[in-house]
Amino acid sequence: MKVNKAIITAAGLGTRFLPASKAFQKEMVPVMNKPQLQYVIEEVIDSGITDIAVVVRQGVKTFANYLQDNNKLWRFLKENHKEHLMESWVDMRKKADFTLYEQKDSHPYGNGTPFNIARKFADKEPVAALFGDDIMVHVDKSKPTCLRQMLDYYEEHKPTAVMASIEIPIEEIFRYGCFGYFPDKESSIPYHVKKLVEKPSPEEAPSNMANTCRYVISHEVFEELGKKIKGKGNEVWLTDAVDRLIQQGRTVMAPPWEGSIWVPVGDPLRWLKANMVVALSNEKYKEDVKDAINDIREMGLL
Repeated sequence: MKVNKAIITAAGLGTRFLPASKAFQKEMVPVMNKPQLQYVIEEVIDSGITDIAVVVRQGVKTFANYLQDNNKLWRFLKENHKEHLMESWVDMRKKADFTLYEQKDSHPYGNGTPFNIARKFADKEPVAALFGDDIMVHVDKSKPTCLRQMLDYYEEHKPTAVMASIEIPIEEIFRYGCFGYFPDKESSIPYHVKKLVEKPSPEEAPSNMANTCRYVISHEVFEELGKKIKGKGNEVWLTDAVDRLIQQGRTVMAPPWEGSIWVPVGDPLRWLKANMVVALSNEKYKEDVKDAINDIREMGLL
């Protein structure tokens, strides 16, 4: 079954970005000259999906305002021959249709709740599921986007869910959800997940393949999330719902991807790193960034 819809969550409180996030939605904090959320949306569009739901925190209008035209701004840009500065925004607005949902303060916390809120949008169809503060920098354009690769796995094998995975040093596995796989002789499905272990010690980890941030989820996952079973921190977790389905014998895949760099932007230091990765992957900025690093080194700070 072809996947035609995507749900992007952007409903967190952004506490790691306080005090800035007190007045500004975290996912709209820019990386270089575009909001984090726009990078995620552009990946969805580049993956062939244009019907997009975005779940935001109740009362937060930053993204809704971002989607609106601003006639005064357009007049200024036209008069000064600067319309090109808005090319990426215009392209996004032309190519995608957006549905916005609000997560109320009364809803359970956790990254699974936004998908419950947008369940009507899914309408029992499989959807791509993404977090608004996880960027994939597409550095090798000869390869499909990370999301497109996950969609291809889903459309070929039709599992209950596909979850992107990445190989990391085993000593860092305690920071992530970790996949254990069926041996090839036990399953004809590639990257067939046998178990999902949340933040194991290196000694307990079944592999060094970590859960990341690009998913394709079926109606079964929405049904499981709808039970609102709370896990760690008394929160509703998407990965917990998928893990319960694995234990029930459902097929879940966790393949790696090629051609993109995963850049989480969940806190200020990662945000700084994201800016560096995005800039260094762009020929327009690459040399200037290198010069800036050299300037900082000459200041004695490196």
